[in-house]
Amino acid sequence: MAGSFDIFRKYQRSLLVFVAILAMLAFFVLPPILQMGVGGPAGDPVAVTWKDGAIREAELDRAVAMRTVVNRFLAESAMAAGRDPSQLPLFADSEEQVVRSMMLAKEAAANGLVVSDSAINDFLGQWTNNLVRPDQFRDIIAGLRLGPMGVSQRDVFDALRTELAARNMFLLFQTGFSGDPPGWRWEYFCRLERQATIEAVPVVVESVVGDVPEPTVAELRSFFEQYKDYLPEPRSTDPGFREPHRVKFQYLVAKRETFLDKAKAEVTDAEIADYYEKNKATMFRERPKPPTEPTDANDKVDDESAAAAAAKPVDDQTAEEKPANTKPEDKAAEPQTDDMPKPTEDGDKQGAAKVRQVFQPVSFRQPAEEKPTGVSAEDGADPTPTAKSLADAAEAKAGASPETKPTATPEAVSGEKPAGTTGAEIADTADPKPDNKPPAEEPKFEPLENVTDEIRNRLAAERADRTIDAIFSAVAGDMTAYAEDFALWQAQQEKGAAPQPPDFDTVAEKQGLEAGQSELVAADEAVAGGGIGQSFEFVPDPSSRFGLRQRNWLEQIYGESAPSLRPVTSRDVAGNRYISWKLEDQPEFTPSFETARPRVEQAWKIVEGRAIAEKKAAALAAEATTKSLTDVVAGQNGLEVAQVGPFSWLSQGTVPQGTPPLVSDPAGLIMPGDELMEAVFALEPGQTATAFNEPQTICYAIRMESVAPSLEDLEKRFLETKDDQRRIAMVAQREFSTAITDWLEGLEAKYAVEWKREPRRSDR
Repeated sequence: MAGSFDIFRKYQRSLLVFVAILAMLAFFVLPPILQMGVGGPAGDPVAVTWKDGAIREAELDRAVAMRTVVNRFLAESAMAAGRDPSQLPLFADSEEQVVRSMMLAKEAAANGLVVSDSAINDFLGQWTNNLVRPDQFRDIIAGLRLGPMGVSQRDVFDALRTELAARNMFLLFQTGFSGDPPGWRWEYFCRLERQATIEAVPVVVESVVGDVPEPTVAELRSFFEQYKDYLPEPRSTDPGFREPHRVKFQYLVAKRETFLDKAKAEVTDAEIADYYEKNKATMFRERPKPPTEPTDANDKVDDESAAAAAAKPVDDQTAEEKPANTKPEDKAAEPQTDDMPKPTEDGDKQGAAKVRQVFQPVSFRQPAEEKPTGVSAEDGADPTPTAKSLADAAEAKAGASPETKPTATPEAVSGEKPAGTTGAEIADTADPKPDNKPPAEEPKFEPLENVTDEIRNRLAAERADRTIDAIFSAVAGDMTAYAEDFALWQAQQEKGAAPQPPDFDTVAEKQGLEAGQSELVAADEAVAGGGIGQSFEFVPDPSSRFGLRQRNWLEQIYGESAPSLRPVTSRDVAGNRYISWKLEDQPEFTPSFETARPRVEQAWKIVEGRAIAEKKAAALAAEATTKSLTDVVAGQNGLEVAQVGPFSWLSQGTVPQGTPPLVSDPAGLIMPGDELMEAVFALEPGQTATAFNEPQTICYAIRMESVAPSLEDLEKRFLETKDDQRRIAMVAQREFSTAITDWLEGLEAKYAVEWKREPRRSDR
């Protein structure tokens, strides 16, 4: 009896041909059939829906990849033109931005904005400064790839057409904000300068939820489905039921003051003296004394005489007081030269004043023509003396009177140098005997006793850092060893006893540290807790100006790729240092309705209770039109009046340069927003209103007490600052950003853009 293998051997050639045909059919025919059939949506789900239909994952992936190709094309074109592509505005390649460009391009077409091929060529000409030839563009496109496939010029042009249409639509909207109208500038100025003082009674919405009817299960389920994929945000009016990313961490902190005080006690006087000797030439030179006012009475009189002489009319000046730039014939008639001022009727005072005047700084200039030197003024020639005559005159004066000081030469007065000399020779004439120059002054240093505390603090800080480095290095070694042992134990399917982590409490007690451990907390909760949540570390970054950049602790613990059980060091602004690690990581997720039901019900009641809270606040405000809110709420339980102000609508903050103004946050108001500020500053003294805070968790009954300054003073200030509009421009920038956001949200509502999942961010 023949076996099955014998049958195969008999018909093997025919069977192999049949199998080959089936394989070819499966490769070429089956994928289109599956895409047309039931397998299509399952294999290529919808990513975004909008007015024009649905954008599936494959289409979105191709659009994102094509934008990356366009960016590469623009970057290589810029490099071919000699430009730095890193300094040019390429298109953001995130999924959200790609879909937004599709929407803006659609809106551009609806408004009649068309991007032709010639417009694309004009754009490329501007992009490359017309320095790239058509054949170079073709070569760049030939090198582009979209996955394994090449890219055609038509593909690049079509992608650019969409991007430029979206950009032009955006620029068209921007043109409405090119230059703020005067009315807007006045309003912005008032928001910054006008100060209000108010009475405010907060009606907390949560306090009135007892008056809200109980919701049905169907209402709660519908409410949950509406907000289940939103993360909770403190200032949002809408709830969010998605659980945020939470982390459990453990840490040790080295308090700066503790280690610094200990290190100061260990610094010896010998160490201080040695540090002083090694560093005094670079760190402890004597600091220049600040200039002081003249205390000598004669100096003051001299200054006054000089000022009086300068203010006296030329006709009233004496011969000695006349300027040196007189005509030659006038100089010849005078029996004395400018370099030998003689005392006048005021005695030596005015003479001293004239000496002061001739030592004013001047600039050298070449004489128009050379004249013979060494001739006296009496001969009628050029009165400029020679270097030798100057030296002889100086020696004669020194010998005649040891108290007489050499005075300045006429060249110092007139600003001219002797004929035939250079700038270097001018310096020589002032001191014809180089050997008599005074020796260079020895450098002076601050006395050791004046800088002892400074050196002690410096040495103590260095010693404290070394001590902390040593402790943290040892702890980090123990943490790393435990992480390796724990990973090995897990790889062995948890056989035997689990390794024990370092005991942070014991380490803290022995090393003078403080230990801490958190529960599962979100990032904003960690920051609000201060300390380690606001710490950071400096890490190398070659692209940075100083080769370093600041990396926040949150990035190292809550980052997408941040591993668990890895030691992380950081420091805070007070100088405290931390070593920490992540023990447990809980990614964000959407809970079930049953799990989230208590939160859903509470949020539903708060939303429904806002109308009740507003009605209660309105009743208080209405009663306060004839008396103060303090009198209105007197005796009412659960209501308190807050005296708030003075405050402005907007505040610059503690770092004014380059930071746009924000909504003020005065004491007595919780999370105020623009809606509340608008209601407040629309009031006159004695008037009342009601307004919610930004998340609409509190409705305030408000009564205006006073507002300052007056409109007249405010208008005067506004006119005085009209030439400096920087602060107002920052307010306009804030308003423009808000308008852009509102406009884009309006377009998304118009085109019914709805993401079926969270958009992925760009990898760049």
